[in-house]
Amino acid sequence: MRNNKLLLSSLILLISSGAAGHGLMSDPPARNWLCGASTKPDTAEPGSACAQAFADDFTGGYSFMSVLTHDVGRAGVTPLPNNVCGFDSETWQGGATPWDKAVDWPTNPMSAGEQTITWDISWGPHFDDTEEFRYWITKPGFDFQVGQPLTWNDFETDAFCVLEYDDSNPNANPNIVPDKGNALFHTSCDVPERTGRHVIYGEWGRNEYTYERFHGCVDVSFDGDSGNIPVVADIQTTPASGTFAGAGSISLDGSSSQGDNLSYSWSLSADNDSLYSLSNTSSSNTVLTLSEPDAQQTVTVNLQVSNADATSTTSVDIVHVPAAGANWEDFGPLSETAQNLAAGDQVSLRLVETNGTDIYLPEQALVLNTNNAAANAWPYALAQAINGQNTDVQVGVLNSEGDIVAAQSATANRVYAQAPANYTSAFLQVVSASSSSSSSSSSSSSSSSDSSVPAGSQCNWYGTTTPVCNNSNDGWGYEDNQSCVGADTCAAQPAPYGIIGGSSSSDSSSSSSTPAGSGDVSCEYETENAWGSGFTASITLTNEGNTTVNGWEVQWQYSNPVSIVNSWEADVTGNNPFSASDIGRNSAINPGQSVSFGFQGSGSAETANVTGDICQ
Repeated sequence: MRNNKLLLSSLILLISSGAAGHGLMSDPPARNWLCGASTKPDTAEPGSACAQAFADDFTGGYSFMSVLTHDVGRAGVTPLPNNVCGFDSETWQGGATPWDKAVDWPTNPMSAGEQTITWDISWGPHFDDTEEFRYWITKPGFDFQVGQPLTWNDFETDAFCVLEYDDSNPNANPNIVPDKGNALFHTSCDVPERTGRHVIYGEWGRNEYTYERFHGCVDVSFDGDSGNIPVVADIQTTPASGTFAGAGSISLDGSSSQGDNLSYSWSLSADNDSLYSLSNTSSSNTVLTLSEPDAQQTVTVNLQVSNADATSTTSVDIVHVPAAGANWEDFGPLSETAQNLAAGDQVSLRLVETNGTDIYLPEQALVLNTNNAAANAWPYALAQAINGQNTDVQVGVLNSEGDIVAAQSATANRVYAQAPANYTSAFLQVVSASSSSSSSSSSSSSSSSDSSVPAGSQCNWYGTTTPVCNNSNDGWGYEDNQSCVGADTCAAQPAPYGIIGGSSSSDSSSSSSTPAGSGDVSCEYETENAWGSGFTASITLTNEGNTTVNGWEVQWQYSNPVSIVNSWEADVTGNNPFSASDIGRNSAINPGQSVSFGFQGSGSAETANVTGDICQ
């Protein structure tokens, strides 16, 4: 019998967007790693650089992994955004992030020559659609000044390092090492000669499936001119931190903390702290002993490291559940932070099965009202709705009987699936009423959009056809159960991309599109990569006709036994034969344009014949 079990997973909050991968530079640590991943807003020491960075945006500091845009980054965006490190991130609606604050950021020692920069993408690891990494550095003679925000004029125009990646051949570029087991990318670059203090700006870019791009800044000092090594607390746990079932022990190691001549101070807190003890409180290592709990609770272990110059604090949260919890796999908290929602907002839980299929719970998203939109009310209402429909997935707090009970709490409810679970991840989806339904409250912006963008328009987003949002002009959104891009954001892309298709009110009687079944599409199958027991393949649909295809479905079959274990950019069903259909954002195929989707198969690779009403 298993006495203890560690269950690891992550639950990512998605607001008006589709599932995404998230990440940041961790070694050398970027600003949002030092102040965000390592030091949270609630643990930042008063007066420290992190506390100053979070002063005007305390909550935003918890989104350290979400400094992102949907574009091609500094190499292709014009004009460049106002903020360098955050690149006018969509998470901050184009404003400054905490890591754009002009504070005295800690620096990392750096030397010219070949150096490794590591990206941690644990918050939604996406290796299959990663396309490139790019890095820029400040010019020789750059003078860092506290209180003076970075500008693009501070940096060289050309990137000193551009690395391309193709996951179908992950070893093709020796300067990129994918560490999939640890959700890391290690990139090697030749760093230019510099002296003194400088800043490296980096980007991780994904391909046309999402065009998500993540941004960050690393503060460095060259030639020994680094001053004191910054003090940064860090905890490594064995087993890794997450959820722990029953009685047992966890080793905690603080020796990876940064700084000279450090002293260590460990402490813990829990609702019932009599269940826990630390083997010591003043060395770099300690052991947490856990007794059997009566019900789920969270124990927080804190580490403070100090020297004569500075102090840094970090912590790890361990969800401790009764031994009966070994029957459940924990997919993380329903919500990481307390947040009030609004009447009309829709909330649901999206689970991804091991074969890549999405499951939504409840089947119809819960529409909030004035009675259940508060921070501690909607998680309870959503948990009740999910628990009432299912037995294999439950949301709530695990008790000593192995039962999961919904809690009236903003953050206590967690997502559980019966072990062994058929799911790989879970995502909370919140679609705000303002973005999912039409509104006449902003008539000025609506009239502007209507006059410049014909009804039914699509966005040619770097070769991928994407719906144009009806109720938002900027950034990416989520309307009518599909991702969309704002008209202004789409129109800002370089030619030949931008707004396509549609018809104005004056010519709406003449349709520019045709339903599926036209037979004007070439449907091509290609094996991308193959190995002894499996393969990856893609199917490309190219519209060779004169009218837009709206909605598509294709089929294919193998002569040998094959199963599909994962897919992307299509809803794949069946069991040899297989069927794939669009996922909304790629439903329209304009004349001369192509749509591709891919999948991973188990079995022998072979070239299959693709059929369907749209295929020639």
